[in-house]
Amino acid sequence: MHDAAQHPSRSLKSSLPWLSGIITGLISGVFLGFFLKAVQALTGEKVYTLLLNIDFVPGLPAHLPEWFEFSLHLGVSVVIGIFYIWWINRSGHPLSRGICLGAVSSLLYIPLAPLSTRVPDLNDVGAVLYWSAGHIVFGVVLGLCGKYVHAKKRPLVQ
Repeated sequence: MHDAAQHPSRSLKSSLPWLSGIITGLISGVFLGFFLKAVQALTGEKVYTLLLNIDFVPGLPAHLPEWFEFSLHLGVSVVIGIFYIWWINRSGHPLSRGICLGAVSSLLYIPLAPLSTRVPDLNDVGAVLYWSAGHIVFGVVLGLCGKYVHAKKRPLVQ
């Protein structure tokens, strides 16, 4: 009999990567947030402000508490983490897939930067480089978490 039929809970667990994705997204999002906060503190480039910026969302107050904006950032990271774990469960290659997602998510600078006067301009090369580096760090952390999750799923050789 097929393993999924014998062990439906295992099948459900592998098809819905919720917990692994949530944890992966939280860890990666925290690394990205702390990295960009440190860069902003050290250089003055407002890349952390850009990460948390939601000025463009209609109906929200102009300024929200940092913890609330950071929570929204982590929510996006969790969605990415769930998608990422689902993706590597089907295709493997956790590190390269993580870096790919980090690189692709760095492209959000292009539509987000013009939406607020509080963040660096698209022409600010330093900010673009810091933002990109932070998102590559995000991708590497995704990849490392994914390698760990992937290694835990491999059957033990006896």
